[in-house]
Amino acid sequence: MKTQDDGVLHLEIAEYLIKQIRQGVFSENQKIPSENDLCRQFQVNRHVVRQAIARMTNLGWVTPVQGRGCYVNQLVEPIQYVLSSQTRFSENMESQGLPYTAKLLSWEEGIAGDEERANLELAEGARVYRLEIMRSTDDNPLSVTSTVLPKEEFPDLETHLTNFSSLYRIFIEQYRFRPIRKKSIVQACLPLLKDAKLLDIPESVPIVQIESLMNHPGGAPIEYSVARIRGDRHKYMIEF
Repeated sequence: MKTQDDGVLHLEIAEYLIKQIRQGVFSENQKIPSENDLCRQFQVNRHVVRQAIARMTNLGWVTPVQGRGCYVNQLVEPIQYVLSSQTRFSENMESQGLPYTAKLLSWEEGIAGDEERANLELAEGARVYRLEIMRSTDDNPLSVTSTVLPKEEFPDLETHLTNFSSLYRIFIEQYRFRPIRKKSIVQACLPLLKDAKLLDIPESVPIVQIESLMNHPGGAPIEYSVARIRGDRHKYMIEF
């Protein structure tokens, strides 16, 4: 393989092999060429090949097996997620017939910080609930979301968090309203180490971050959230 920049050789090799997998040259559970074969094929040293394999492993294309080589992983079709004013995780999963869970990792009550006050239009000293929620399907983690709620709008929220299964179910059943998405900001970024562990991905693999503001049907801001999402497990459709 010829290139003017040796620093991208491993990227070119990885992209070539991924293309081969996509085209069916290497199928699920099939072994890809050995390190020695790849070194000869691309006329590079073992270090470059190992970098290429490490990249493919991090991106979820192959799994190395000690002493046996690398095998193509099962190719998982990304889940389509509709992003609209009425988006709910549970409804998105149910519409596709996918089993899902939502787990409350932690919660706390405290005084709103500057960013929280600005987004939720709160007075200084106002108190909020902060929740960390992990959502999964088929026991595979999909996202971790930090959600901030004004305490004044959700009195005694803590009494409804036992046996948590859905935040929006609490909104509807206990507080009798359904939030409406006002805006979302979507960007790709690298995960924090904590999120990488929760999502079961290397910290070098980018995630999709969605910062959202939800309004009460009456118009006031009611929920501010930041979701960190596995990009390899999702594809988004935005409805207008």
